[in-house]
Amino acid sequence: MSNPLGLSINNAFGRLWPVNAPFGQNGVGSSSILDPDGRPLNGAPNQATGGVYVGNLTPRQPTQIIPDALSTGAVGTAFLGRSPDGSGRAVFCVVTADGAIAQEHTAKALDGLASPGTVQPLLGRRWGPPHQGLEPRLGVIVNYTPVLKLFVSEPFTDTIAVIELMVTRGAPDLVFAPHSVSTISSDALNRPVDLAPAEIETEDPNWASNTTLEEDADFYVANRGDNTIVRMRQDGTVAAVGRVRLAQGQALGNGRLNGIATSPDGGTIWVTVAGQLAGQGNVEGAVLQLSAF
Repeated sequence: MSNPLGLSINNAFGRLWPVNAPFGQNGVGSSSILDPDGRPLNGAPNQATGGVYVGNLTPRQPTQIIPDALSTGAVGTAFLGRSPDGSGRAVFCVVTADGAIAQEHTAKALDGLASPGTVQPLLGRRWGPPHQGLEPRLGVIVNYTPVLKLFVSEPFTDTIAVIELMVTRGAPDLVFAPHSVSTISSDALNRPVDLAPAEIETEDPNWASNTTLEEDADFYVANRGDNTIVRMRQDGTVAAVGRVRLAQGQALGNGRLNGIATSPDGGTIWVTVAGQLAGQGNVEGAVLQLSAF
């Protein structure tokens, strides 16, 4: 891990997958499979990758089904479940700063999934002062039934990309591919930096993950621009909006939301905050615990 900007956890049958921008937005990205105690993957199914995917060094061999590489910083990730090839191995998607999406198979390494620009790119974009030096990131979550689709936040256009997936054949294997791409727009979106399920899939042995939505579940959007959290339905309808404040009712000051996660029981929200919180001196960054709504 180096400059990790996203994390998806395979609670179904696997491990933790952080994604990284070790050389910033313009350098190659990486992602890793970690054992539950945080150590590198022991007994990796693919001995060539060892559970680490970097730039163009770890493609499917001998030939990629869909060409791609982690050519720019990795800025978001989500668990896609078991591979459609029948191997039973996990597959994760990785969004890179150029707006492409790759798919990573634990045994067969990396293929593309969607071309650059499918998601609004982060390349060349920066947060406004006082956090202009902080690496931009985005949120990714998965709806797995009845249609498999990705929701990806697009912070600099105040939108959310919705990528419906299908399975395509690349002899002799099956991989995921985009079927359609649409966009959610809403006045409630203000620099949407991260997404989290309002209800996490916790029971299905193929899909359980912190980034997987329960069937028909709403999701939360963390807005960096105005420090609000939006509860949104999958059709883009806004169910509720809450403003994040400190326990005394104070605004966050120079602090800005930078990440969001929810508890397995759906009762608690955690948000990470970048920058200095009001009344907390020169302390940089925080994690706040909130009640779900």
